[in-house]
Amino acid sequence: MTKAELRRFVENNRHASRLTDNLQAPLNPLRGPAFLRTYKRQFDRMQDFIREADAAQHQLESVVNATGQILPNAAFRALLQAHDLGTLPSILTQGSPTGGPNSRSEEQQGPLCFTAGPQLVGGICLDVLDLLNDFGAPLKIFPLLREVVPSRQVEIVRLMIALDRVQFRVVRVLIALTPRSQLTDPFARRKQYEGISPSQLAAMETDLAKVSHEYLSVASTHGATVLNLIAVTSYFDRLLNSPKLVRFLARNFVGHLEVYQKLLDFREGRFQKRAPTV
Repeated sequence: MTKAELRRFVENNRHASRLTDNLQAPLNPLRGPAFLRTYKRQFDRMQDFIREADAAQHQLESVVNATGQILPNAAFRALLQAHDLGTLPSILTQGSPTGGPNSRSEEQQGPLCFTAGPQLVGGICLDVLDLLNDFGAPLKIFPLLREVVPSRQVEIVRLMIALDRVQFRVVRVLIALTPRSQLTDPFARRKQYEGISPSQLAAMETDLAKVSHEYLSVASTHGATVLNLIAVTSYFDRLLNSPKLVRFLARNFVGHLEVYQKLLDFREGRFQKRAPTV
């Protein structure tokens, strides 16, 4: 569905048009303990994924670098050809693995509303509705999303989709920890939560902003990293099943052999987790 079609659907559909009415968020507050549990659950989940993705990226970089150092060796290339291993996964011949920290584009990391005047429907960025097109998002999240600027709306929805948590409680936490500069009304009174001091909220806001940005950045490249790891793991599984090649590496490139063995120890079970959708 194109943006124009989506706009027409929202404006003409009597159910979707409720987004443009005075839909109000539920008044029941999110209690302090529940707020902290929701925050910690999502924060820890992002940190765990970042650690796992970094470990996978490190494995890939180590193997690509080691292979780049050995490939100029004519004897090694001849052995590969003799054992039908002359055709390497493309990532091993490119010089540097894709999906590294420097290759994460700003376009992937940044918000989606870059037009001079973001297209809004009932105060909701049209890109948000586009992102949620295939998700059963509860209607009560939309009054909350109106409290933040369009770029922050998109960022929050991208984050929830990546976390597989398009939920009202998660929206509340992300809205509450949005910097004032990204609020529709920067002077609005901030909600307070039982047992959480203003200084704690400020620290949580800073920490969440940092880990969210890193999480979305890592998630945008993790799928490519996983595919490349599967390819190189399969290749080196075959290579290390050749006694002649293993003896050659043990005599001449023992450090590189250790890198390949560590890759096989890492295996698919560690890096075949579903990459978040961003």
